[in-house]
Amino acid sequence: MKSFLVITNNQKDKDLSVTNSVCKYLIENKGKSVKTYVPESREYEIPEDKLQDIDCVIVLGGDGTILRVAKKIVKSRLPIVGVNMGHVGYLADVDKNNVFCAMDALCAGEYTTEQRMMLSGKVLRGEKEICCLDALNDIVITRGGSMQILNLEVSVKGKMLKAYRADGVILATPTGSTAYNLSCGGPIVEPGADMTIITPIAPHTMLSRSIIFNADDEIAVEILPPHDSTVEQLIEVYFDGIERIKLEVGDKVVVNRSEMTTKLNRISSARFLETLYEKMKEN
Repeated sequence: MKSFLVITNNQKDKDLSVTNSVCKYLIENKGKSVKTYVPESREYEIPEDKLQDIDCVIVLGGDGTILRVAKKIVKSRLPIVGVNMGHVGYLADVDKNNVFCAMDALCAGEYTTEQRMMLSGKVLRGEKEICCLDALNDIVITRGGSMQILNLEVSVKGKMLKAYRADGVILATPTGSTAYNLSCGGPIVEPGADMTIITPIAPHTMLSRSIIFNADDEIAVEILPPHDSTVEQLIEVYFDGIERIKLEVGDKVVVNRSEMTTKLNRISSARFLETLYEKMKEN
């Protein structure tokens, strides 16, 4: 690798001391070409010229920062190396205290590349497609505003699976299994697996559990009319908790495996089970 783009969450590296040190090390000690990008907002609108002639993107932040970057660069198919600037993360596997050793390994080709599956979600309103967005972690349909629960109908490969009365439903990738899915009682899945997890959010039943499907199965969630039509509902779908689209009764969210994947260059010897162990110790 000869050229890098360093993207920094300036809330994690406020004085840019780590950013500047990494850039200086790569340029002066390794003879590499380095560009930098420090977003001024949470939109992460990375200029196209920043991605030109780049071999790898180094992200200084945490898992949330990596999610935002991944969505913006996915079409470039560039690999990401995450430098953890806070708590133990699942995506950012390089600790900031060991960042120079990690840069040595990266420049020496001592890393493995993981291809993480993503989901593609289309919002359909009648015959009209409202949007089509990708997600690395999850696509979440949830309510806002009133406390009235949602009526949702879930179909898989065109056949009805279940009608849920719940606060919402999560469709997660294996990467996203340790995110909101886990908080709602969903299973932890090895991130290299190919599958889609459906987990209801606070279902109005004692029997609802998560269900795991083949990654190539098409899953559709339809918004049914509320029990009390006099109460105005706010219903939204979130893609990785970043992009948000308002939904209406009758809308369908159709989810498939995305054609895109997120490439992660893993340098740390710590693997998923070790990271999981460290996270569990925190609790």
